[in-house]
Amino acid sequence: MGNSTEHLPRSVYLEGEKLQKFETSAGVTIQEKYGPEDLEEFDYGEHLGEPGQYPFTRGVYPNMYRGRMWTRRFQVGFGTPDDVRERLKYLYGEGQTGFTLTIDLPTSYGFDSDETIAEGEVGVTGVAISTLDDLETIFSDYPPTAVSCSLSVRPPVSAVFLAMLDAMADKRGLEKAKVLGTIQNDPIFQMSGGPLQTTTQFFPLEGIIRLSVDVIEHASLHFPKLNWLVCNGYNARDTGIDAVQEIAFSLALAVDVFERVLQRGLDIDQFAPRAAWLMAVGMNMFEEAAKFRAMRRMWARIVKERFGAKDPRSMKLRVAIQNSGTSYTTQQPLNNIIRGTAGVIGAVLSGVQSFQVASYDEGLCLPTPESSRIALRTSQIIGYETDITYTVDPLAGSYFVESLTNEMEARIAAYLEKIEKKGGLLEAAKSGWLENEIVQARVANQKALESGEKIRVGVNRFTIPEEEEPEITLSRIKTEEWEEKRKAYLKRWRSERNAQETEAALETVRWAMKTDRNMIPVLSMALQAGATHGELHRAMRAGLKETDSRERDNHDAD
Repeated sequence: MGNSTEHLPRSVYLEGEKLQKFETSAGVTIQEKYGPEDLEEFDYGEHLGEPGQYPFTRGVYPNMYRGRMWTRRFQVGFGTPDDVRERLKYLYGEGQTGFTLTIDLPTSYGFDSDETIAEGEVGVTGVAISTLDDLETIFSDYPPTAVSCSLSVRPPVSAVFLAMLDAMADKRGLEKAKVLGTIQNDPIFQMSGGPLQTTTQFFPLEGIIRLSVDVIEHASLHFPKLNWLVCNGYNARDTGIDAVQEIAFSLALAVDVFERVLQRGLDIDQFAPRAAWLMAVGMNMFEEAAKFRAMRRMWARIVKERFGAKDPRSMKLRVAIQNSGTSYTTQQPLNNIIRGTAGVIGAVLSGVQSFQVASYDEGLCLPTPESSRIALRTSQIIGYETDITYTVDPLAGSYFVESLTNEMEARIAAYLEKIEKKGGLLEAAKSGWLENEIVQARVANQKALESGEKIRVGVNRFTIPEEEEPEITLSRIKTEEWEEKRKAYLKRWRSERNAQETEAALETVRWAMKTDRNMIPVLSMALQAGATHGELHRAMRAGLKETDSRERDNHDAD
């Protein structure tokens, strides 16, 4: 008894530890108790429906996890395509059912590994990919018709990667109608931080949006089982915004993107069924459950009432999620195993379709085989050793959860109205309003941590001296080795291709970028002619620059 209390102040020991604040991350005050009076005017038929039925508050499938367990994804991507191929063999042997392919920074900005700007970054934060052969290497043991891969890319890169899938299917005789997975295609939030700065540093915003719509159009017409990510709310949340802003920004962006796709002449029920979302799950389990229940309900109504969808599949909000990076810490990193567990429980209670447990070493390095296995086992243990999956929407009917769902929906709707007045999410981004909202949220979040208003175990409470921090095995970064391998590979690749065919194909890319053609078939042909990822981006940028110059000349002439 003495050992358990000797470090506690007498007042704390006698009175017990007390929380000072009772509200969600979005600032919703939590009452001490909830009862029927909190839902007096609640219409269960209108607001809930049955699981798998409009408005899908209770989930998008009738039997949810009883019919099929959630997809257990894991983030894969480091070094070279050969390194990734070997890691995939290991993870699938451990029971993984899907993976998220992450690319390195040079690839994510449209550069090859042998360009000057790539020095020191090749393979560090993801895998380096430049050629059609690179993607074929990654999928050599597990073809995209057999496994579900989420390509963690953004436009304009997503256009090149979809073209790689297209070209690979043609080359290997794969049925495009059977290609599985998701291509992340968010034109704003795919990169954390300043939306405009990170997306327009190397490529004009309108070109990014155009290619984003090209991806949706081509995938909808030729890859009926390939999901396309309308919004990466996960990265938006990791900038420091709260749950209400996360959903409001995501829904607003989706509305803008859908409007652009409809302008191409596609019917809403032709493309909406494959729209997918990547969102974050934080540590507030009930807020997360209420957030996703409200989001499903709101999206179903938007698609039906605003866009006139008839097919119920178009109204389903299918979500993949990952532990919010801001909930993990670099201090006492093993504590993140517990945070990951809480996140999985919150995700399952939320009724999502796919879950990626972040490794406990996420803030320190690329995942090691050990940390990857623990993250995978976290999901497996909850799925197979608890009863959390036995019934659909176990929180339905809870006075607290239903009340919180209504409150979240009201706050999200108010934020959406504010964004509409700014001209929509894309216009809000261009004007700087979106960036300002993110900065304000980030500053407020940091102040709450520094003041102790928000408790983070191991960071501002229950800390330990640095020398007592547990030693963990870090993933080895072999930057110089990877860079040399990639340079040698690309030199060999260029020497063995037909230079004239490649140049002609790149000229076609440059020309097509000045037209309103869908770019995916053009990029696919260029990849088959040996063009590299970086060369394709240079050709597209050149076409956009010439278009912009011509438009300026016409304007001056007027």
